[in-house]
Amino acid sequence: MEQNKVRTYLLYAIGEILLVVIGILIALQVNNWNENRIALNQEQQTVAALHSEFSDNLKELKFDIARLDTTIHNMEVLMDLTLLDEIPDETNIDSLISLSLTNPTWNPSSYVLNDLKNSGSISRLSNSELQSKLFAWERHFENLNELVDIFKISTYEMIRFLRDESSLRDIDSYAGIGNIQPSKIGFNNKELLENLRFENYVDDKLITAYQLRNEYLESITIIEDLLTTIRI
Repeated sequence: MEQNKVRTYLLYAIGEILLVVIGILIALQVNNWNENRIALNQEQQTVAALHSEFSDNLKELKFDIARLDTTIHNMEVLMDLTLLDEIPDETNIDSLISLSLTNPTWNPSSYVLNDLKNSGSISRLSNSELQSKLFAWERHFENLNELVDIFKISTYEMIRFLRDESSLRDIDSYAGIGNIQPSKIGFNNKELLENLRFENYVDDKLITAYQLRNEYLESITIIEDLLTTIRI
């Protein structure tokens, strides 16, 4: 009789313990599920913001390529003029040089991407393919920035030359900045078309512009591929 009571008590105690353990396990499971759901929602919001950021940057890139094409066109005209024995009277050399001195470069927003990098969240993304492509984009963007720096340097070197060898005021009168009037000193910048150093500076910047344009076109391909990988 006494043994039955003990057995009943033990069974009851074990049952209580099991209920407590099961309750704890269920609570932990629910907590983990909630944490995973919150983490998934946060990732979905981040990925959506990333998609928006790359989409906006892509639009800006295409616009800046068009601006770069204008600069390239004017430099090509200058290079063609250096081959002529006689320069047409209607040629506006000052305007061509001024337009060739522009530095249309792409400055994308990277707030969301930088936040992912700084927090180490790229490696925690659930989409492994997106991880790889974001890391690849970072390598490409570093190379792109190096070329942008070279492009800017070629412009600065050209301006330094023009400061000593031309009427920079005549050129600046077509820059659309302020109210700069042409110089009265009477120097004709058409003489630059027979200057080997000028030809070299234009050629150097033109080649760099071609290279930059190619990198920009590759950037479009990479971004468009990224956007198809980002699932929102």
